[in-house]
This record gives sequence, structure tokens and C-alpha cells, in this order.
Amino acid sequence: MKKRAVIFDLDNTLYNFDRTHALGLDAAAAYCSEQLQMEPAYMKRRLAQVMDELVDEMGWKAAATHNRLIRFQRLLQEEGFPIFPHAGRMYDLYWNTLIDASVPEKGLIDFLEELKKRGYLILCGTNMTATIQYRKIEKLGLGKYFDDMIASEEACTEKPDPEFFRFIAGKHHLQPEECVFIGDNFSLDVMGSASAGMQGILYQTPELACEHCNVGPEYPKITDYTDQTYIFSLIEG
Repeated sequence: MKKRAVIFDLDNTLYNFDRTHALGLDAAAAYCSEQLQMEPAYMKRRLAQVMDELVDEMGWKAAATHNRLIRFQRLLQEEGFPIFPHAGRMYDLYWNTLIDASVPEKGLIDFLEELKKRGYLILCGTNMTATIQYRKIEKLGLGKYFDDMIASEEACTEKPDPEFFRFIAGKHHLQPEECVFIGDNFSLDVMGSASAGMQGILYQTPELACEHCNVGPEYPKITDYTDQTYIFSLIEG
């Protein structure tokens, strides 16, 4: 079936989340050290534990588990600190630092322009709260290319649930088979989209390699967006 839409994951697909997340986390940890005398390494370790707690309590399909304000608030409460004004300040420090440091992946803008010229619908499908993801797309200068951004907060479920991908297709009156999904996580993005009937393509650069990115021979992989001839051969067959 002819492809009509290309759907992108956002984090580690449109920009390098790992690098910018580390910067944002350092900023929040420095605030904790200065204001609360909480050692940065301890703060980061406890924050990771809090994230696991929230997933256990809310379930993995809940977009609220990504909300840094909720994570920081829980951390402060468990450590015996007041949440006001600290949780909000940590939240702003983390996201402002991360977003300010974000830049589009190599070749991405040229690829998006070519997709537009060829008439594809360009969508973003992401596990996250909507407000932050909109801010990222705007900071990256990509808003004029994307026709929609669907966060798990809107879909009421998360990748790799096939219903997440079906929600996107249904919202835009598409069959899943008419969609290509490009993302950095093999389990969430590639296998998840394939389970819904879409074509999944793994985006994996050496800088963004992760334990979830091993891809089987039946699934295509791209390492950047500069080789448009190869990418369109995957999309258009």
C-alpha cells in the first residue's frame, strides 16, 4: 500500500535527548546541592528510583509518569523537603536547560523539506506530556514541517501499545499500512509500530546507540537523515 504519512518519534530521533537530558539533570542537581545540600549523585540516584515508583503506581501506559514536576515533587517529599518553591524551580531549570541545548539531527530539516515536497503528511508520535513536546518542536524550528504532534497524554496510552499507533492513524483517517514510523527505540518504535501494521524504521546513530536498539535483519535502519535516496527507497519501495 502506498505510504501517505511519515511519523517520527521525538526524543533521540529529532534531536539528541541523551546529551541534553544530562545537561538538564545537572542543572536540577546543582540547584538541590546549593539550596538543599543534597549531593548531586545521590539526587540523581533517588530521582531514578522515584521514576520507577511512579511507573509501578500509575502503570507504564500513564503519560504522567514522564512529568518532571511530579517526579521532583515526590523526590522532595520523600527526602523531607518542602515542595514549594523547589519543585517548580527544579522543573524549570531542567526543561529550560534541556530545550535551550537542543538542535535538530544532521540532515533532518532537508529531509523534512523533501517529504513536504513529495506530499507526505508529517506527524510526531511521542511518549510524553504534550506541552513539553510542543516546546521542543518549536525550539528545534520544526513546527512548520509537522502537521500534528500526538503525545501519549492525548492517546491515553504509550508506545509500544498498538493502540497508540492506531490512534494516530485513525485521527488522520489513515490505514496503519499507509504509515511509516521512524524512531530510535527498537522495542517501542519499530516493533510497536509494526505490531499495529505500520512500517517501522530504526533511527540509530553511534551517539544514540542504546540497549533497546538492536534490530533484526527484517527491519531497516538509518544512521542519519542525509542519505535521502536510501531513506526514500525504504519508504517508497
